[in-house]
Amino acid sequence: MKLKTYLLIWSILLSMTPSFVLAENSKNLAVFYEFNKSIEKEYDKFVEKDIKTIGYNLINPHHRVNDEYKTKYGSTVLDLLSFMPVANDDLVMSLFNIDPRIAGFSPFNMLIYKKLDEKTTHVGHLTPEAMLDITGVTNKEVREKFIASFKPLDDMVEKKFGGKKVTIPFAKTPKDTMLNFEYEFDRPDDMDDFVDEFQNKFENAFINKKYLIAGFYNFMDTDNGEDILKDYDIFWAYSLCHFGYSYGMFDTKGARADAGLFAPCTMYVFVRKGSNKLVIGMPKLVNVMDSLNITDPKRVALVEQLDKEIPQILTDFGMVAVENVNPLTQTPKKLLVKKEHQPKTPPVAKVEDKKEVVSKRPEKVKEEKVETHSREVNIILPKVPTPVKVNTINDNNISNNTTTNLDDHSIKFSKRYPPGYISPKDRKKIVAGSDSKTGEVNNGRISINLLGNLIDAKTAQEKLKKAGFEILAVTPLNKKKTLTSIVFTNDTLKKMASKKDREFLGTLRLLIDKKEKKIAITNPLYLSKAFLQGDFDEANAKKLLESINKEFPKLTDSLDKFKFQGLPNYQFMEGMPHYKDMVEIASGADLLEKIKDNKKVVFVQKLSNGSTLIGVKLSKRTSKFPNRVGTINAGMLPYPIVISNGVAKTLDPKYYISVMYPDLKMEEFMTIATIPGAIIKDCERVFR
Repeated sequence: MKLKTYLLIWSILLSMTPSFVLAENSKNLAVFYEFNKSIEKEYDKFVEKDIKTIGYNLINPHHRVNDEYKTKYGSTVLDLLSFMPVANDDLVMSLFNIDPRIAGFSPFNMLIYKKLDEKTTHVGHLTPEAMLDITGVTNKEVREKFIASFKPLDDMVEKKFGGKKVTIPFAKTPKDTMLNFEYEFDRPDDMDDFVDEFQNKFENAFINKKYLIAGFYNFMDTDNGEDILKDYDIFWAYSLCHFGYSYGMFDTKGARADAGLFAPCTMYVFVRKGSNKLVIGMPKLVNVMDSLNITDPKRVALVEQLDKEIPQILTDFGMVAVENVNPLTQTPKKLLVKKEHQPKTPPVAKVEDKKEVVSKRPEKVKEEKVETHSREVNIILPKVPTPVKVNTINDNNISNNTTTNLDDHSIKFSKRYPPGYISPKDRKKIVAGSDSKTGEVNNGRISINLLGNLIDAKTAQEKLKKAGFEILAVTPLNKKKTLTSIVFTNDTLKKMASKKDREFLGTLRLLIDKKEKKIAITNPLYLSKAFLQGDFDEANAKKLLESINKEFPKLTDSLDKFKFQGLPNYQFMEGMPHYKDMVEIASGADLLEKIKDNKKVVFVQKLSNGSTLIGVKLSKRTSKFPNRVGTINAGMLPYPIVISNGVAKTLDPKYYISVMYPDLKMEEFMTIATIPGAIIKDCERVFR
């Protein structure tokens, strides 16, 4: 009887217990689907297109990270590792208005990986319950809606691919799971002024510590962002990556590729409407270690290193650590971040006149035996004193040999350069008397740009028109208008470009760089060799070059060059796109209607083959990338899109950026890791 009574009471209590509390008793960390075959291509298409039908959106994907490991470090134990961050935009934005901390997993990773020594391909994600618990979200409405949003996603995966479903439990529930910071600032009348300055400094704070900004997502720029997030001025999600951690954790012996469930680390940033307080939150790396029971000392050290470094970077920036509570309903208390001990450079030895430093133990002295007739005499030879190494201080730089072998734990980027890279010492300007003219092939190489002294936009246009060109657009590329791109064309260019997949040659650019006091004109011989592929028309390309040189007689070759014969097959590195690997942006019979009166479209050019070439103005943050890799090549903007037969497509940004910056090094490319994905998003918005 008592047992029945207890059971009755328990059933009543159970029915009254919220679902999010019940989840505490049966926690699962993640769900995986396993396949004994490769599904890479099908899965890429699935997360890029199919999940859009249920409200999800792919954000800054990182395909085949294992290829980057192999290129950078020389080896990998992985056959496939791709990070596919996704978010259900409209749903999570509505939840941000209740508890914005859920943005710590917005986006979250739809991981896919396969090791070289196994046949199984793994596809999976963290459970929504795990994400909610880690971020500390307890609100019933948020939990129920967020959890419910995963059922259509999992159902679609199972229906599309099948596979064996496996749930992964928490090995250990982490306690201190989140980093939370606040930053007070002087609020300007125009928030764009704050954003411009803050973003640059904030991102550089991490880049300078060898972190990568692997993704950036502005929720306010989504279709319904400004309406749903009307109580916010700013709501962003950064994806952080540290290559040393990434390779050491997901790859190498004992690889924990499953830890990629947490990659890249999502850091949310928001400012409430009218506020002067910026709020930041991010799940700690200890979640990876504890929840997956990672005990390998080297991997544990990597986790601990990042969980110390990231708060220190934020603190050094001027931010204040606070407790993890819902900032919309509670005022977080400030926390103390202990400043990590930094190994100090050994001090320069001081020479004391009054004291003599004597070794505690007498040094062994060498004895030499000398025979004199029948007697043996031991002669003690004095040791030659070691010359004192003087540590010098010159221009505040301390030279001390004892520090040369210390490991500073920074990422050491390999000395890998794009094919055809010319080191600065080997770059030579073409001088008077050279056999080749400006812009032509010299010693097998060709420059991307033709450089000249600064002239104003009006003069530049007049000279281009005199040379027989038509001006399509004059576009400032930055707020201060120190960079201006003049887009121009002529009948020869249009004729060369009026072939299938050759339309991107339809324009050339003249950049005015007031800060560098230079102009840079795209070399038509370089561009036509790259973009026309097997249809290269050398005669007409040289005529274009000749007409430019005639009207701009004092041009010189830019220092960044590439092997002329290698341009048709150009790719930045193995695994990166070629010219032919174009990206479809949109499709439909009304594409040309959608771009009418669109402020983002700065020029429209009709070609004789029925295609239309347009130029798109990128968003503010995206268009700033030349500041990091070189403004003199910024004439590649505005970004080109071709509309043909109901399809809008563009050059893959990883190809277009690198071919227009032929001397770009891997380390430099890493500083703009978010830009290719952001460009695609900007292009897609034009057709919405």
